[in-house]
Amino acid sequence: MDERSAGDGRSDAELLSSGDPEDFGRFYDRHARALLAFFSRRTASADLAADLAAETFAQAFWSRGRYRDTGAPASAWLLGIARHTLNRSLRRRRVDDRARRRLGMERVALDEASYERIEELADFGPMRDAIREAMASLSPKLARAVTLRVGHELPYPEVAQRLRISEAAARVRVARGLARLSDLLEVQ
Repeated sequence: MDERSAGDGRSDAELLSSGDPEDFGRFYDRHARALLAFFSRRTASADLAADLAAETFAQAFWSRGRYRDTGAPASAWLLGIARHTLNRSLRRRRVDDRARRRLGMERVALDEASYERIEELADFGPMRDAIREAMASLSPKLARAVTLRVGHELPYPEVAQRLRISEAAARVRVARGLARLSDLLEVQ
């Protein structure tokens, strides 16, 4: 995330502390792409990434008066808000839109071009290749369990039925497969 832009030599900290909504717009312009990429990589969903980015910026706008320039980049402050927004949405299984509603912001539907731009930002190509390679290194039993549960999003009872094992055994296979994938992908 870039601290300064060629068109406006002010730092992010200066933009956030000015109190001018136009300056917050400049801050947004500097960081929107990076924030969309951050969320897109973590959610693999353009819609969800856009919703999370909108809520993060709305929360940042509401909190800008509390921002303090401690010497750390303002982008770190924004990323902290983003992580908090993502974690809260994962816990609640939905994107909180409280800050956006306070600002009177409507949810914007994405068009096809927006989906493509967000997916380009995430650059999933190398990730897909790494996942494919890691899946190939799993035992066939673990790979099939992970594919059914994660790839096909089947509930555990159906995974168990298709694998002809108990539901508890299906849960264990999926957990072991995901743990092994995590280890393999972390190395890469």
